Amino acid sequence: MLARRTVLAVLALALVVPASAPARQAALPNAPTGLKAFLLNFDESPSRNFSRTPSFAWHPLERALSYEFQLATSSRFRENSVVWSATGLKTPATSVPIALPWVTGKPYSLFARVRAKTQLGTTHWSSSFGFNVRWTQIPAPLPAPNGLLRWTPIDGATGYQIWEVNIGGGATKVHSVATNVTDMRDWFTFHQTLSWVGTASWRVRAIRATYGTAQNGQPSTSYGAWSPIFYTHAIPPSASRITLGSTVSNVIGTVATPAAHALMPGFSWSGDESFSGTPYELYRVYVFSDSDCVQPVLTGSVVGSPSWVPHVSGPLKLPASLEDIAAARNTILEDGDQSGTFDLAHMELTPSETVPSASSDSGGGTTGAEPRLDLWDRAWPSGVYYWTVVPVKFGINAITDALEYQDVELPQDACARGRIGTFGRVSQPIPTGSTTSYVVGLSVAGRVMSSSASRSPRVYGSPLVTWSPPLGADEYKIEWSRTRYPFTKAGSTVTPATSATLPLEPGTWYYRVRGIDLGMPTAAQEMVWSSVRKISVARPVFRIG
Repeated sequence: MLARRTVLAVLALALVVPASAPARQAALPNAPTGLKAFLLNFDESPSRNFSRTPSFAWHPLERALSYEFQLATSSRFRENSVVWSATGLKTPATSVPIALPWVTGKPYSLFARVRAKTQLGTTHWSSSFGFNVRWTQIPAPLPAPNGLLRWTPIDGATGYQIWEVNIGGGATKVHSVATNVTDMRDWFTFHQTLSWVGTASWRVRAIRATYGTAQNGQPSTSYGAWSPIFYTHAIPPSASRITLGSTVSNVIGTVATPAAHALMPGFSWSGDESFSGTPYELYRVYVFSDSDCVQPVLTGSVVGSPSWVPHVSGPLKLPASLEDIAAARNTILEDGDQSGTFDLAHMELTPSETVPSASSDSGGGTTGAEPRLDLWDRAWPSGVYYWTVVPVKFGINAITDALEYQDVELPQDACARGRIGTFGRVSQPIPTGSTTSYVVGLSVAGRVMSSSASRSPRVYGSPLVTWSPPLGADEYKIEWSRTRYPFTKAGSTVTPATSATLPLEPGTWYYRVRGIDLGMPTAAQEMVWSSVRKISVARPVFRIG
């Protein structure tokens, strides 16, 4: 006797099609179970606190056709508390395309739940999963050369705000950078005395790039908590020839032992005298792509500190008259455009960190160079950058009667005379090690699994891929291909999140991820690719019995 034919389809959504009328009359399945949030690995130790938006997964439910998922700021999931939801999910896992808001709760501020749609009807909602999204760390101070402030990079941060608590005479100011170091230009410029420099008090907080829009319109805060007040002792430049010091970011390099930086470095030096022995109180850094120092890739702003780091908030707005300089010695300068600065040949200069204003072009549109806060990856150690610093003088132009700031030396000459240093700038690839990158999906055994980068995962349905954020990345681009080599893009997506669901059909696929550095000009924002990763998406399995 032939056995009654039953078709069992095991899909990424753990679908089991009922085979008979009695089955259709069976009781409605229970709600899904095992819902949890995670950053990389579904099997990682349970956590309720996350520094960036997590992904979610749950145990597959027999007879499920699809899933509905909700995130809310209330455990009761009232409509006005829902910040994001999704329907028709074919896999028991999802990434979240918005930056979740930071709100305070006791003990949790955000809640997730899921339910399944089956041929018998829609199940009840699962038990809610409560969690918090907030910085799990605050920056801590790191050693730095004179004139620089430095702190620990924070996971998920795309920039930092520095609160200069007491610059001198009770002055205070806040500025922003895209790296983990900043200069002390406000303490030094036009007041290089111990009474103004001395001990600097400052605080710092991490900034994250927010993305997406909450369903209920609730805003997402972009900044974390301020650090405690840190104290840094600084001294004026010594009466000696200007001598290059260090390049500083997540690592420190010197002229003798240059380093490759995963973040844009800051620059430090000592001394205040030109090659002629004349002292000056203002300086400018140049960065070049060539050892002759004739191809500048970064032009620093004029500062009075023995250090420079490009500021997101732009350069100091220099005094426009000698009277303004006299006033500036008793106060601090605002940030703004730095006009009236020239090189030795009296060619007007625009600092790379300047935020440009649009100007009309010949076609009636607008144009303008983008501010430069970072440098291209030049494949260290074969590709290096060269840097130097020159003193800057100020005085009245006898013809225009305007106050001008002019380089005292030609950078090319400074490099030729030995005042030259090197460093590397490397963009970190997306980590794809066994603990930094995972594929999360439904295994052929019918359970949610995470496969590390050291394995070749085989899943049903659309896989969820996760990764750890590299330093300097603001967004991410994912591409997938049918072949490893040549890698021929079959599809791609861009996301600010550190996870993505790939819409792949059954078969063998390969994917890669890279960061996008928004601090670079538009045409040069893409960072280095990760290694290529293989995924096998299984076809539905049919069993006859």
